[in-house]
Amino acid sequence: MRVIRLLPLLLLSLPGVAIPLQLSDQHLLKTGLKEVRLVAELGGYAVVAGRRCLDCDENPAIYIFKIPRPGEGVAAIEAASERYTYPGRYVDYLSKTLVEKTRMFYGRCYEGMPSLLWLSEYRVNGDWVKSEYLIVFGDKGPEHRYNENRQPSLYHIDNRDCVELPGVTAETEP
Repeated sequence: MRVIRLLPLLLLSLPGVAIPLQLSDQHLLKTGLKEVRLVAELGGYAVVAGRRCLDCDENPAIYIFKIPRPGEGVAAIEAASERYTYPGRYVDYLSKTLVEKTRMFYGRCYEGMPSLLWLSEYRVNGDWVKSEYLIVFGDKGPEHRYNENRQPSLYHIDNRDCVELPGVTAETEP
């Protein structure tokens, strides 16, 4: 999965401070991320927007954390190593040419299962290539699926239990 490009304007925590997130069951989740906010809780996992540093070229991304079980208190978790693209329209930081268009959906977006879905188009040698990246949260944890040149899950997003995360207009990372 490609990395994201720019910070959404709605991030809720204080700049530079890693503040634990309060989950729906009132437990706190320490992600170690900066400018962090909870996007959703799906299938025992917290879907979070944030970034690992402020004084660097890294832009915010989507991260996934396992939600601690009741009675575990504050879960101290290192920042997830996998970064997922934050939705939006991205221009190349040098040429200012549009190079990627990504939409992200969360909820019950695939066959009624808790899931995350990215529908992307990006430039390769001047041509637009479509791709789909799907994470389904099942009994055995997150299952990752990738389709290049296809977007079959496009047909699963037209329901009220599948919500689109608004995108940003941004530049790519250097």
